[in-house]
Order: sequence, then structure tokens, then C-alpha cells
Amino acid sequence: MTVTASRRTILAAGAVGALAVAGGGAIAIGASGREELVRSVLRRLVGPFVMADADFGRMVAAIDRRTGFPQGYKLRLVSALERSGWADAAMAQAPAGIREDFEMLERSILTEFVTKTSFLQGETPGKAPVVYLGPQPCSSPFADFSMT
Repeated sequence: MTVTASRRTILAAGAVGALAVAGGGAIAIGASGREELVRSVLRRLVGPFVMADADFGRMVAAIDRRTGFPQGYKLRLVSALERSGWADAAMAQAPAGIREDFEMLERSILTEFVTKTSFLQGETPGKAPVVYLGPQPCSSPFADFSMT
């Protein structure tokens, strides 16, 4: 029995193969969660940094308590878009409510990182390992306590 490859058969096989590859990539990217989303947002906004996993986990938990992350498929979708670099383009086309929620989450992540870690301490931010300090009496980087 001989199998002849027609144009239709080759195109169908190519489409099935492309769908399998795209689906596998989407599952691999979409299998991320809160920590991957926070790392990706911070990498985009402040650049590379080093932080112990325990400190990073405490920071992510604090962000979740204060703001709350999207749940389920929304978390996987936002995380996949952020990690792939398509978040800005996707959010520009998203409805206003979704765009505002993502901007609020982004701001919350950045605020927690800048005000409650040691990132801005020292002469060159981000060079030394970053430590999560948690809530402080006054965590404003702009506070001036020199009462002259």
C-alpha cells in the first residue's frame, strides 16, 4: 500500500504540528504563577536584581495580602503575557477595567519592592543582594528626619 502526499495532506499535517508546538509553548509559559509574574514585572521596571527565595516569597505574600493577584486563568494569562514581553501591547488593547487592574497590580509590586526592601540603600542600587525588610515605621525613601 503506498501513501501519496497531496498538498492538502501536507498542509493539514503542518497545521497540526504548528498547533502542537504552539500549545506546548503556551502551556510551558502559562504554567507560571505569582512569583514568576512579580519577577518579570520587577525585571522590566528596575532591571536585574538578586534576592533570596525566602525574602522574595515573603514579599510576594505581602503584595497578595495588600492588593490581591488575579486568580486562575487570569493569573496564568497575565503572567504569560508579561513573561513573553507582550503585556504592554496586550494591555493597550484591553478594556479599561482590565488595564486599570493590571496597572494597579504593577504599581503595588513596584511600591512594595522599592519601599520595603534594601534595593535603594547604598550607592549602586541593585548591585548588592536585596533583602526584604517588611513593614517599617516609615518606609518612604523621600523621608527626611534631620530636624534642623
